[in-house]
Amino acid sequence: MLSCLKKPLIVGALLAAAASGLPGVATAAPGRVPVDLGTLPGDQFSTVSAINATGTMVGESYPQDVRLRYHPVKWDRQGRISALPTLGGEQGRALAVNDAGVAVGWAFDGTEGVHAVRWAPDGSVTALPWAGTSDAAVISRTGVVAGGGSSPEGTYVALRWSPDGSVTRLAALPGGGQTVVTGITGDGALISGEAWDAAGNQHAVRWTATGAITDLSPGNQGNPGATAAAINDFGVIAGTVTEAGWPAPVAWKRDGGRVRLDWPAAPASATPRAINRAGVVVGSGYVDFAESRAVRWSAGGVTVLEPARRSEAVAINATGTIVGNVESVAARWAADGTETILGALPGGQYSWATGIGPDGTVIGRSDLSYGWHAVYWPAS
Repeated sequence: MLSCLKKPLIVGALLAAAASGLPGVATAAPGRVPVDLGTLPGDQFSTVSAINATGTMVGESYPQDVRLRYHPVKWDRQGRISALPTLGGEQGRALAVNDAGVAVGWAFDGTEGVHAVRWAPDGSVTALPWAGTSDAAVISRTGVVAGGGSSPEGTYVALRWSPDGSVTRLAALPGGGQTVVTGITGDGALISGEAWDAAGNQHAVRWTATGAITDLSPGNQGNPGATAAAINDFGVIAGTVTEAGWPAPVAWKRDGGRVRLDWPAAPASATPRAINRAGVVVGSGYVDFAESRAVRWSAGGVTVLEPARRSEAVAINATGTIVGNVESVAARWAADGTETILGALPGGQYSWATGIGPDGTVIGRSDLSYGWHAVYWPAS
């Protein structure tokens, strides 16, 4: 469990061992070529935001245009693209999809008002109620949606929509203002996020289904404050707190207890990005200015996944397979740490992994001579 993650390490020892090529250090495997997900007719660029257990992917397609006019789309598991409708306006973005095939995001209406929306598996769209501008960011297995919107006071606030569409404004900190959603549990019972107090300090927070807020980082002052990057199905949250002016990696257990995650370099500047059901956390940590390294925290301690090159880990699935990027090329790490560089589209040099499905399918994007396309790498 995460309580075992706080394990003493000699500063720099793990990095030194990795650099010396000792057994157990991950090595790069031969590259792979991604599948181009393409664009809608007339568009040049596309990005993919999420993938579910059935292989359905969602994202956006857009033209080569300074306005970045996003068109919401989905792809089936064979990579076939289809447009998702808006509310009568031109633009929209699909940001998340659950295993039932329900997608959420935002869309314009006919007057360019922006509304949180939900797309059914058949593609039909429903506006989620809120009086002002709104957007939906995450959806649970049970159909609970969370996101945010503009409040009558002019502040961006966190919102929760039940499966029946009823909306709850999630509480702010006493005297505080802005609140932002970052994740949701599979059953929709808990939501992770960030909130600002009356003095402007950023806090990691958690909300219940009723909208009640828990401050996970009371007393954490100054920049960069505290973050809640991700939450797993058991309510464990990975994020950071400020220590001596640097973001230090931590995890909060369901009871609110905080666990310090180690980083084998000084200062302890590392940032979690994702956490799976088993409580394994992935992210990146800095060994020098602008030199980040992909990292995994587990019950066995901390592992630097790519010790020699600039890298980051951004997502992990239930089996422990991790994806991220090494020197601006997508990469995958097996549960045993074996690294595979995933490669780019023919003619391209760069690629970025952004997510991974339960079966190991990796999603991301790759560059072309004129921009980039959404891509996926099939599971091995």
